[in-house]
Amino acid sequence: MSTMQQELDTNNGLYAVAPTQHYSKIVKFTKDVADEASDDTPTSVEIFCDSGHWYCRVCRGDAKTRPMGPYTKQQAERIQEARRLLIAERGTARIMFE
Repeated sequence: MSTMQQELDTNNGLYAVAPTQHYSKIVKFTKDVADEASDDTPTSVEIFCDSGHWYCRVCRGDAKTRPMGPYTKQQAERIQEARRLLIAERGTARIMFE
């Protein structure tokens, strides 16, 4: 049996392909656009009460995230502060706005 035949038998007829790249060009472009947009638009983290339940959400311009909660008022304030710190550190590129 030839070495080529042995390789085909051990790989079940599949050939090795080149390793995948970490990011495609589209992903890099999308990330760059998201980073630019997040730096230009002011962002705030607000808490609000609805029927006795407290919620927290991030606002960037006219866009808002889904409310997170329900929480107690103290929990909502803690989450608000934590979100502010994360946004200051990382920006809003990874936040999903509606």
